[in-house]
Amino acid sequence: MLELFCTARRIGDYESRTEEYELAFALGEAPSKGLRIKYQAARAYEINAALDQCVEAARAAIAWTDPELANRPTEESLFQLSWKTLQSAKYEEGAPKTRALKL
Repeated sequence: MLELFCTARRIGDYESRTEEYELAFALGEAPSKGLRIKYQAARAYEINAALDQCVEAARAAIAWTDPELANRPTEESLFQLSWKTLQSAKYEEGAPKTRALKL
């Protein structure tokens, strides 16, 4: 069974209300699809826009490896994978955190 891996690392000022992250999505041994996101923690619309970018990057990583699987995971599951990975990296001061989603 294939797994989609999401790795997040917080960058920028750790004390700021603006949170910045580098994320990478990879499926198996394929090259990862990376992106940077930035949002203010108090602005839900900025968080949602950043997570929408994460979903697009995750789908691109899946399509690169197996185009037939690109539409298989739901938007919600990719959204949750991204959000939970970001939250796990939030207080790690730059240390990367990885989570996986079975496809």
